[in-house]
Order: sequence, then C-alpha cells, then structure tokens
Amino acid sequence: TATCGMSGQSSSTNGYFSGGDQAPGSVNTIVRFPFAVDTNALDVGDLSQARSGVTGQSSTSHGYTSGGNIGPPTLISNIIDKFPFSSDTSAVDVGDITYSTRGSTGQQF
Repeated sequence: TATCGMSGQSSSTNGYFSGGDQAPGSVNTIVRFPFAVDTNALDVGDLSQARSGVTGQSSTSHGYTSGGNIGPPTLISNIIDKFPFSSDTSAVDVGDITYSTRGSTGQQF
C-alpha cells in the first residue's frame, strides 16, 4: 500500500520508517528493512497513535517518532514515541515536544 508523510530512523543494521498517510487516513505502523540483504520490509510494531507528517530521530539504541498530523490538518500532535532497535516491539509515548508540529526535520546520534 502506498504511504506518504512517514518518518525515517536507522540503526547500524536496519532502516525503519514509521507513521504516515494511507488514504483515507493516518497509520501507526513501524516498518523495518535490513541493510545487509535485499528483501522486503516488515511491519514490526505500532506507534502509540496513528499520525502522518511525523519527524524521525535515532539514537544508537532507539528510534523516535515525534509530532505529526493526528486528524484533520489542523489537529497536530506533540507526542514523542520511542521504540527499541533490539527487538520488534511497539513504541511507547515517552514525552511531549515543546509545541505541536508536523513535517519537521530529524536528527541521528
């Protein structure tokens, strides 16, 4: 299924993307694909809330997804979700960004 408005994260071995928009609405999926082999991506977990236009960040051990649209374009999130790279599991809401935002840029450690 075609998806747009998702965020990207990466560990040393895998690439991830999370959230996004699939008509008619936002999705909460976390998808992983390996760098070492050419193969299909796998759905490995869920965000705490479906949203699109999200921002992705990475540390050495976790992926983060923040902000994004949670409904109509005027309803914007301030959630920070965190998921581990070491296991295929869903994200946990670990805090809030200072103000609600969508379509921002991400960082990687």
